[in-house]
Amino acid sequence: MSQRTITVRVPATSANLGPGFDSLGIALDWTAHVRVTVSDSPLPAPEGPIERMAVTAALALYQHAAVAPPAGITASCDGDIPVGRGMGVSAFSRVAGLLAADALISGDGEGHTREELFPLAYQLEGHGDNVAPALFGGLQVVVADDNGIVHAGLEPPADLCLALLVPEFSMPTEESRAKLPQSFTRNQAVHNIGRAALLVAALSQGRYDVLNTATEDLVHQPARATIFTAMYPIFQAARDAGAHGVYLSGGGSTIAAFATAGAEDVAGAMREAAAARGIEASTRVVGFSAAGAEIVARE
Repeated sequence: MSQRTITVRVPATSANLGPGFDSLGIALDWTAHVRVTVSDSPLPAPEGPIERMAVTAALALYQHAAVAPPAGITASCDGDIPVGRGMGVSAFSRVAGLLAADALISGDGEGHTREELFPLAYQLEGHGDNVAPALFGGLQVVVADDNGIVHAGLEPPADLCLALLVPEFSMPTEESRAKLPQSFTRNQAVHNIGRAALLVAALSQGRYDVLNTATEDLVHQPARATIFTAMYPIFQAARDAGAHGVYLSGGGSTIAAFATAGAEDVAGAMREAAAARGIEASTRVVGFSAAGAEIVARE
């Protein structure tokens, strides 16, 4: 039996960043390794959600490239990035599957560029704010238009990090999105447009003094706070401990706080605030990744 394996290192991502609903995302230096294996004989189907999504994405690229799929295909994942916590797991799984399949199809030749893979990744995932940083790295601004999906990125400041509070409970994206309002007032729209623009400017210029204002949101976080009722008190605990700004990562349940000095203190304050409200959670301090997913091994 002949087998080939591609291993892809993929970053976790954090989306929305407060006011940038479905438009802003950032790659983190918290990574996992996804291995996609193909064979000329059938292989056992993957069991986990990360692995299944990677295989589905890989097969989608075979179809897109009009190449017959392998008789056997499976995937495995090595990493501790949690599922259902707003860390972009579904996006990085699909990006990994696409990159692995592209390498398998092209062999030693030239495959698709990342710009060429991006629309297919977006189509599979449905959330460009996670897909773009997983694929390209850095901070990414993503907008859908009549021609598909476009993005522009910048490298985050090196001295800034995120203190993460990762609760034990998950907030499935579709469930939390179902709580969101269908319409907004002009004042609400202006509020979020201004703060999303301010956030990008602040991160590009190192203006940490405005991040507290820049991470304020009226579009999705108030609705999600009806599910995660301790969210705003935890936000305040992070600010009191020195966070520059704080937000719900993606659809939750992870809470992310921008920090420089004292990031561990911020993480500890969020954990204490969560515990005081009966919420079990772990914490982690992570930096940002200027690089997106990359192939690290071919076997």
